[in-house]
Amino acid sequence: MGADSLINLHTHTKFSDGDFTPEQIVLTAEANHLTHIGISDHLMTTKCNSLYASELENYINTLRELQDHYPRVEILAGVEIDTNQKRCDLNALPIDLLNTLVYILFEYVEMDEGTSLYDLEPLLCQLEVPCGLAHNDIEKNFGPWPPDSVADHIAEFGVFVEINTAWPYKRDGQMYWEKAERYFREFHGKVLVSVGTDAHHSLPEVYNLDKAYRFLRRTNLLDDLVVG
Repeated sequence: MGADSLINLHTHTKFSDGDFTPEQIVLTAEANHLTHIGISDHLMTTKCNSLYASELENYINTLRELQDHYPRVEILAGVEIDTNQKRCDLNALPIDLLNTLVYILFEYVEMDEGTSLYDLEPLLCQLEVPCGLAHNDIEKNFGPWPPDSVADHIAEFGVFVEINTAWPYKRDGQMYWEKAERYFREFHGKVLVSVGTDAHHSLPEVYNLDKAYRFLRRTNLLDDLVVG
């Protein structure tokens, strides 16, 4: 999207386990000059309060209606899907409705509590919208392979990789993406990326993007941002 965009593709609202309404998230984004704000509430997981399949259409319509009132920021409807099949039945997902979203985030990919990209591939093949790996510890989960091989592998599946700024996603005192900088450098021209703050309980987290955007500039990834 380039240097003029300011995009956050990972926030949660009262539709799942966030403290704020979608309108509060959008107002905060607009007031702080974001160009795009993504709402990505949890869908059909038992790990936390989340959307039921029967609520998804109303959720999407609510976000679309908000766009009419806030034209200065682009509002993007997404969801976050838990790939732990004990908590989320991936075979029961409403594919047709998912394909009316702008993007989808998948968490716990290539982790013991989730699923692999290979096992996720049949679902990915049914989805017509951009799909990404949320808060993934790339160095740990893909680290046995060299950075160029990791980039090629992820590119095969056509998914983007999130730079998540939320405090839980650290290892040894560094954010996952900081530890994986050499991998992200290989993503340029191969794998799209996103920035997400995973805002749940603090409105300032909606616009806590400075550090991530400095990282994008340092790794030459500004033109590799996905929007949908």
